[in-house]
Amino acid sequence: MALDYFDNDRFAVLTQDCKEHLTRVGEVVEYQKGDLILDYGLCADFLPIILKGNVRVVRNTEGESNKELLLYFLEPGEACPCASFSQLPDASMPITVEAESTCKILHVPMVELSRISETFSEWRLFELASFRSRFEELLMLVDNAIFNQLEYRLLAYIEKHRRFNNNRGMTISTVKIASDLGTSREVISRLLKNLENKGVIKRDKAGVHLQQ
Repeated sequence: MALDYFDNDRFAVLTQDCKEHLTRVGEVVEYQKGDLILDYGLCADFLPIILKGNVRVVRNTEGESNKELLLYFLEPGEACPCASFSQLPDASMPITVEAESTCKILHVPMVELSRISETFSEWRLFELASFRSRFEELLMLVDNAIFNQLEYRLLAYIEKHRRFNNNRGMTISTVKIASDLGTSREVISRLLKNLENKGVIKRDKAGVHLQQ
């Protein structure tokens, strides 16, 4: 019997047989907010599929573990395509994957992926959909970095966290925001103040809110 989590629309492309197979070969692991799921530079032995909660994927600066750039978030029904790079000869994780909230992840062993692809043709469509979504987000990141001001990236960041937090305020520190957006705390503080003065956001004890 397949896991109830597979009722998510993002899994609709998978047949019931495929879902049941994934349930048999995979292991459901629960993570707390901030837990490390996959680490930069290591070889992943499983493909993480998000069943519940949210996950953040970041790129660390080579040789500087304290500097990182947020690449994208993963939501229920999505897999982390970068983990598949570990199947390549002498390949390792080019990113770090962390739990953004309490979440449940299905660990599908890498050794099973070839067999799954051969047995269930729809699995390739699921993988390609994951790659496409992540590629589009990375293109947006490049566009934002080149064409858009940091203010717009900050607003998009606030909006995504607001959605993850069920429309409540974003309580993340300016240091954390600055780290995720690849800038300094002082710049973020100034941008937040400017946005507040413009009436775009408001700040209180519950965090940062977008004005309706």
